[in-house]
Amino acid sequence: MKLVLDEEETWIIECIKEAHIDCGFHVRDVIKKAKVRYGLSRSTVYEIVSYLEFHGLVKTNKSGNRELDQSISYFVTCPVCGKEIPGNEYILENGKSICEDCYLEEHQRIKFADPMAVRSKKLFRKNHGLEGTEGLTDIQKELYKFIQIEGGVTPEKISKLFGLTPQEARNQLAILRHCELVKWRKIGDEICIVPFDS
Repeated sequence: MKLVLDEEETWIIECIKEAHIDCGFHVRDVIKKAKVRYGLSRSTVYEIVSYLEFHGLVKTNKSGNRELDQSISYFVTCPVCGKEIPGNEYILENGKSICEDCYLEEHQRIKFADPMAVRSKKLFRKNHGLEGTEGLTDIQKELYKFIQIEGGVTPEKISKLFGLTPQEARNQLAILRHCELVKWRKIGDEICIVPFDS
């Protein structure tokens, strides 16, 4: 049977890791950390620690103290994408246990309207003799060609048609904007990406 922990159980695991010393941990220290950081009650902490003991994740060592058993595997469900990830691979972000892919997607945003990025990209392309789509990745070239053919397209449509996440699509479009190949324009009620020279 696969052990999948929920959000509160993951919080307790994190508190146990922090309270753990060479000879184990005391529930009192876990209760203090869980109460201050997550607002969990004493009874909730005891209930979760008992649950973790039942599944073998927490055990009593020879000196009578509790300790986390690192040999027992467990999983956490990413609240963003719903993927089950091994307990040693999740990242705690604002109290949520998320997978590495969602963490990177959240933290690797490229600004669309960034004057310094536009200036540095223009200088780079000029110094390296790059014009038009030269120096772009294949996906960026395809996106640019599609935008030229369509005349104006929403980022959501690009995301769906090219099989990109919304953030990946925005990042690729931002790079095209920094190269001054595309720009935003309001068409009807929608904000669309259009060729820069249109």
